[in-house]
Amino acid sequence: MNQSYKKLLIIQSSACIAETSTYPIDYIKTRMQINNQKISAFDMGRNIIQKERKLQIYDGLKPSLLRHCIYTTLRISIYENLRESLKNDKNSLSMPQKYLIGGISGGLAQLAASPCDLIKIRYITKMDKQKTSLSRTVGEIYTENGIRGLWKGVTPNVSRAVLVNLGELATYDQAKQNLRSCLGLEDSTPLHVMASLCSGFVASVCCTPADVIKSRMMQTHSPYRGIIDCIHKTVAEEGILSLYKGFYPIWFRLAPWQLIFWLTYERLRLVSGLESF
Repeated sequence: MNQSYKKLLIIQSSACIAETSTYPIDYIKTRMQINNQKISAFDMGRNIIQKERKLQIYDGLKPSLLRHCIYTTLRISIYENLRESLKNDKNSLSMPQKYLIGGISGGLAQLAASPCDLIKIRYITKMDKQKTSLSRTVGEIYTENGIRGLWKGVTPNVSRAVLVNLGELATYDQAKQNLRSCLGLEDSTPLHVMASLCSGFVASVCCTPADVIKSRMMQTHSPYRGIIDCIHKTVAEEGILSLYKGFYPIWFRLAPWQLIFWLTYERLRLVSGLESF
């Protein structure tokens, strides 16, 4: 198999494994963010399990997996291609350069994948018991706002992706480099674990405010007129800390997501005869 196709398949496989493993945390996080009342992640999860239908916590997994087949494939590929094209024979990229191309990679990838994110959030926030599907959800969105409606909330969504990938890709790349030089670690599983944990925390801190605004704007029957209106009403009614609503679920989800993704991705690259990330 061509190396480029092999790498794309490895990215998609790793992303889908990580997404399926951590999706219930994402579901709880999204439900917390659209809730106007103060509620902990534990209480939200307990309410969902006790009061709602079985396996509802996996509603939206299909569009979420589709999203990662587009989003993660693009962002990893763009980052690696930019990194290779910008570095010279003597030096690797500087930290600011890595953060820059990380943000660019995430923003471009999310711009393409944003409709899948919207469909996922519509699945999660559709509170009636009527069964839904990808085609029905797309049809409802198209009927409401036309083809442009599929990109509703794209601004905070792309902003979030820029911040996530600035925190994830660049931090993982830089952490690997620093840990190898400072601790003398080989390019192996312990190094990948430590770099993954670093990137998960930084990505969570960077992206939570944009993630809150994105979830609120993309929810079914969103009450907000736009991103400024959403930020203003959220802060005015619930305080500035409401922009970090769901931080712990985001962190608890991003940390294992990053860990599962990077360990799977690095291992699959190794067994496929490719160099590590």
